[in-house]
Amino acid sequence: MKKRHIVVIVLIVLGIALIGAALGIVYSSPARDNPIDKAISDFFYVDESDQGIGHKIMGIVSYLGQSIVYIAVLVILYYVWDKKKAYSVIATLISSMTINAISKAAFRFDRPDDSFGYAEVEEITYGLPSGHAQLSTTTWGALAALVSKWGMITVGIALPLLIGFSRIYLVVHWFTDVLMGFGIGMIIVGIFMLIEEPVRNSLSKQSILLKILISLLVFAVFAIPIIFLHGDPSVPNEFAQKIRILKILVLFTTASISYSIEGKIIDFNSRSDKWWKIILRILIVAIPIALVYVYDEILTDVWALEALKISLDMVVYAIMGPILFLLFPWIIKKLKL
Repeated sequence: MKKRHIVVIVLIVLGIALIGAALGIVYSSPARDNPIDKAISDFFYVDESDQGIGHKIMGIVSYLGQSIVYIAVLVILYYVWDKKKAYSVIATLISSMTINAISKAAFRFDRPDDSFGYAEVEEITYGLPSGHAQLSTTTWGALAALVSKWGMITVGIALPLLIGFSRIYLVVHWFTDVLMGFGIGMIIVGIFMLIEEPVRNSLSKQSILLKILISLLVFAVFAIPIIFLHGDPSVPNEFAQKIRILKILVLFTTASISYSIEGKIIDFNSRSDKWWKIILRILIVAIPIALVYVYDEILTDVWALEALKISLDMVVYAIMGPILFLLFPWIIKKLKL
């Protein structure tokens, strides 16, 4: 048996074990007041007035688990490392995000009480499973599988553990939330290691039309459960959760279509022969990502017209796909960067 297959089996078995352990602990107490979760949260809880440098550090570590950070890192890798492998990890990340959103909506388990936690961390989603733990495991685990160097493997293990611990330390997640997030992430990485190369090779041989149809089908498969599982208007933040994941799916769909077209008519080369060209590429790509971040985090907070905001969200995220995966590769190739 190949070493790779052994790793896949270990990841999947360990992932199932972690999910089983988390669910066993959660369902051991109907009100989710099991002694393990409560004891760990009580141990780390610190009153807001007494929070010190540890909470500041863990707050920064926790921020590294935000989806915008992963998207930025992977888009940069698309431009300076290997566009095909980077896109594979992007697709895996979006799949993991969708699975996480569906799981949260299906279980509907709350996070620790509002009296807990770090004041500067604002969360609107359900708790089980932890998105930070799952997405960090998925992203860094997939990159570690592709790079296959001990340095990257170390990062792929250490960073998810640190991010998962930060969620427990800040008491914005129960211990079981993080445990289950790790478990699902490990299973996704195991499946990724099995199918990434054959799927990538198979898709590369297909026509642009078929790739576009597949992108639209994937959007439908991902979006339908998100829409129906987040359909209760009486639940606080239910609508916000639905829009949050749908706009990411819109971005991924337009990015996938643009990526399919780019490969045929531009054939952008992600490798660069000069270090200063790499820096310029990173700076160019950082501009639209930074603008969308500012738009999301600052500008829309002061707008009163919610319907207009949602419409603009969809437009902004939709045009990001062609900009990042079609227009900018064309510009960089024309400028010979």
